[in-house]
Amino acid sequence: MPADHTVILTVLVTQVVTILIFLAQTYLNRRNDYDKRARDMKRDVLLEVAPAIQRLYASLAELTNPLAPIDVFSQRVTDTSVAVAKLQAVASDETLEAARKLTAALGTIIIRMMAKRVEVGTDLEATKQLISFWRAEIDVIPSLLADFSAKARGEIPLPINREMLSDGFKASNRVMFAEMENLLRVLTEQQNGANRESQAGRAIDQRAHAAKEQAVASGSASPIQPGTTLTPEQIANISAQLIGLRQQATFWEYRYLNLFLVHRTQVVLDWLIDRQTKGQPTTVGYYDAELTARVVSPGERAAVLQALETHALVVANTGLLSATEKGLDYARWRGPIPQASL
Repeated sequence: MPADHTVILTVLVTQVVTILIFLAQTYLNRRNDYDKRARDMKRDVLLEVAPAIQRLYASLAELTNPLAPIDVFSQRVTDTSVAVAKLQAVASDETLEAARKLTAALGTIIIRMMAKRVEVGTDLEATKQLISFWRAEIDVIPSLLADFSAKARGEIPLPINREMLSDGFKASNRVMFAEMENLLRVLTEQQNGANRESQAGRAIDQRAHAAKEQAVASGSASPIQPGTTLTPEQIANISAQLIGLRQQATFWEYRYLNLFLVHRTQVVLDWLIDRQTKGQPTTVGYYDAELTARVVSPGERAAVLQALETHALVVANTGLLSATEKGLDYARWRGPIPQASL
């Protein structure tokens, strides 16, 4: 009777199947562990890159302030470039290309806006031009940002509706643009109101002077004749009235200067006063060099100095600039100004 090897074969097959299952399970476990580490690495890098890019994008709006320092933006560009470079170790080619297009567009806009700031100056009209320029430049960013975000989330994976994200960015921009337009409208109305107030004041002065001349010519006025003796009480009253008129005139003139002199001109006045207080002479050449180093255009440098001299706040004597008594008094009356940097 032949031997029955069925049991032996069954045992062998069972052992082989068990070994194969064990090897397959080990392989799958290692593969899953590898995939998990890769996903975690991608997630960590993307969670660093995405906020860096978003900060750089948001900071473009700050460049519409003609007086904002540029060193902050240069540092943000550097930080964003370093963060994006990490994508090269973990991201796909499509994600890397999307990131490259986005950061290149942001960097280009910053360079163009910096050049525009030098071109337009620092007054309200310059701010309007910068905002208009910024709005036109960032028109392409929402689509690029949505494209990068969609590809980055697909790496983790966390799928997202790219079109909805892009539309959301654009809707946020529209709300922000509307608020900016409202702010510029208010500032423009205030500036125009200051001009009208100044013109009205000059018209009142002219009418008062004409009325006085007419009254004297018609004999209705009673000017003080030479040799007339005034009592001490009359002298005191006249002196008080003159002081009051001078104070009122000074108040309205200083109030007008607060509105007429742009921020840069106010800062230059404080800078000159500070140097004068410290006993540091300021030549016209030094003034020009100092503002040149701070990327102020030649036309604006001349306009600032002309405004200060026209209103007798600063005088140039033998090539030296110094604040007048009126300039010192106005600065005390006005008080400190924010962001006192040239």
